[in-house]
Amino acid sequence: MISPPAAVATGPGRRGSLACSALLLALAAWLALWPAGSEPERDALACSEAYRALLRVGRDEERSLGQRVLDRAEAAPSPGGAARLALGQVRYRDPLGRPGPELEPALRRSLVQGLRSAAGSRAGPAGAGRARAPAVEIAGERAAVPGGHGFELERSARALRLTWRPPTGPAQTLELPWTAPERRSLLPPLIAIALALATRRPIPSLFGGVLIGSILVRARAGAAPLDAVLEGGHGVFTHYLWDKLAAPEQQRIVVFVVLMLAMVGNLTLNGGIQGLVERLKFLARGPRSAQITTYLLGLLIFFDDYANTLLVGSTMRPLTDRFKVAREKLAYLVDSTSAPVAGLSLFSTWIAFEVSTFSAQLPAAGLSSDQGYGVFVQTLPYRFYSWFTLALMGWLVITGRDFGPMLAAERRARRLGQVLRPGATPMVAAHGTAMRMPPGVRPAAWRALVPIAAFLAVTLFEIARRGGAFQASLSELLSLQGISAVLTGNNGNAPLMIGSAAGFGLAMLGTLSAGLGARAVLLSAWTTLRSMGVALAILYLSWSIGSCCEDLGTAPYLALWAEGLLEPLLLPLVLFLLASLIAFATGTSWGTMSILLPLVVGLAFELGEGSALGGIGLMLVSLGAVLEGAIFGDHCSPVSDTTVLSSIASAADHLDHVRTQLPYAFTAQAAALGCGYLPVLFLGASPALCLGAGCAALLALVLLLGRTAEPTPPSQASAGGLGASPQGRRQQPSQGGEQGRERRP
Repeated sequence: MISPPAAVATGPGRRGSLACSALLLALAAWLALWPAGSEPERDALACSEAYRALLRVGRDEERSLGQRVLDRAEAAPSPGGAARLALGQVRYRDPLGRPGPELEPALRRSLVQGLRSAAGSRAGPAGAGRARAPAVEIAGERAAVPGGHGFELERSARALRLTWRPPTGPAQTLELPWTAPERRSLLPPLIAIALALATRRPIPSLFGGVLIGSILVRARAGAAPLDAVLEGGHGVFTHYLWDKLAAPEQQRIVVFVVLMLAMVGNLTLNGGIQGLVERLKFLARGPRSAQITTYLLGLLIFFDDYANTLLVGSTMRPLTDRFKVAREKLAYLVDSTSAPVAGLSLFSTWIAFEVSTFSAQLPAAGLSSDQGYGVFVQTLPYRFYSWFTLALMGWLVITGRDFGPMLAAERRARRLGQVLRPGATPMVAAHGTAMRMPPGVRPAAWRALVPIAAFLAVTLFEIARRGGAFQASLSELLSLQGISAVLTGNNGNAPLMIGSAAGFGLAMLGTLSAGLGARAVLLSAWTTLRSMGVALAILYLSWSIGSCCEDLGTAPYLALWAEGLLEPLLLPLVLFLLASLIAFATGTSWGTMSILLPLVVGLAFELGEGSALGGIGLMLVSLGAVLEGAIFGDHCSPVSDTTVLSSIASAADHLDHVRTQLPYAFTAQAAALGCGYLPVLFLGASPALCLGAGCAALLALVLLLGRTAEPTPPSQASAGGLGASPQGRRQQPSQGGEQGRERRP
């Protein structure tokens, strides 16, 4: 474990962090003291919850209510194979039993969205060579159809009751516990982020956010104040942390991270990394070319953001340390190539999730649900934040310029040889990055290339296998629909875990072939595990605070808050900012997409029918805005798992990474708004023209504001290679670590 620094540096950056934390704490106090939401607000939230209620599986049921409704609709299939369903009367009643006819259009819209999502999931995971779930054609989206399926939603103090009345047969009722989200649902992320900025101690800060969230959850359930505090404190460990420890998907991510870092440790020990660096000499001969190489490698690993982050960061860290590139800069390059590249790539796990999330709603825009992949391709010109993030990084590494806190970090690294800030707490402990190639071992690039190639090959093979690629015909695989089916198969994180296990196994064989023996292999793996204590604690706490936000309804509350701002041409801007807020608060880009994407298609198409862009045009821009806002908020959030993984892969101080990345993220955001969405929406500009203008504006900004870091003085520019410490001088083994000594617990 790494002990916290004894003293915290002061300066303009520190004062800025304190000012931000004070502002966030003041906002948190206002939210805590402000009265709870109004009854109309709760009614509107209840209607939006009908969407998720249709996807819930009852206690004594095997299928969700929405799937059971669609089962009754299959008796009258259309010629295209889609089921027809007529929607009759829908009614809403408040806790006093009073009807709310003014809310029935919102309730009807929420029910339609839920039924379409249910149709997309009824046949199980899609895949090439496997039958897709039939779509559904819904009559009565705006007005009741006589003799159609009726629904009634009743809200009580602590529950929602959704009753389905089919045209024939008895009514069915689903009752689920529910309490309307309030402004206080924003407190956990605000408090966690404010404390982290003020103290620079992420673990107690995140724990404080989870604790506040757990207490609020108990208070919403009706517990007395003292009981809420006691039960909330107990629930942090028994519910939130334990649920994430026991969750299979989280376990797979942790195993993947540990195996990847253990693989890199073995590659360092057996001379594979040193051999790879020797082969890269023609590409990386200094700080600038080392950054360009890292940037290009980040562009090449396009199929998954986790794989990109861990592979690029951990393998390039020795090279960037050699040329005195700040760990903050490496973390930025790793973090800001991972999600944008995976989000823009035509073949990635991101596309699988994105397409599967909104494709079921495409019939609301007059399109088939099978056209999801094609619609995604059409959104690419409107993915301004990702394009401009990649362009900004390109200009920065090509010109060798930086600005803001990143410039100070780069100058520190270049002048003093300190790739970490004095007093920094890297996410991987000192002994985890201090492994060196023992004397007598000859560097060999194949010892690194073979495990890395095996990791990539096995991961892609598992994605293809689980997506049904080997059961599909060649014509299916060559079509957009077939590619989409493979990518939308139920892969989860298992391919990454299996691929990393294969890479780690071959890395161990490479270590044995170097004559180091089994003891060196086991020692390397144990060193990796010991160095991960702080990192894994932060990762689990970030997941836990996301669970708190889900229980408190943070995202639905923010979505409702923005509904009053939805004007046709303002819709993409509102969605972009809303997705940014949700992702920043909850720390999850995928969670943000799952909340907003199903709501966008029908709403944007309906609002856009009377606008200059048209229904389809506004839908494409709005989908792109949601996807981009989710990535931007994820980049800015210290509670994001991808941000944490970038700090782990780079062995950087987590909060230093967030602090130095923020100005660049906001710069790309400003370009996305000023050079992208605003000209497209209000001037009718071509997206290609906007992309070109934005890239030119970013280049001008880098040349105007950016400055180069001073080169390392000749006395410090020794060719010490990978044996040099992060400070640019050799350390005795007993000293170890980034700060010249190993910090002991």
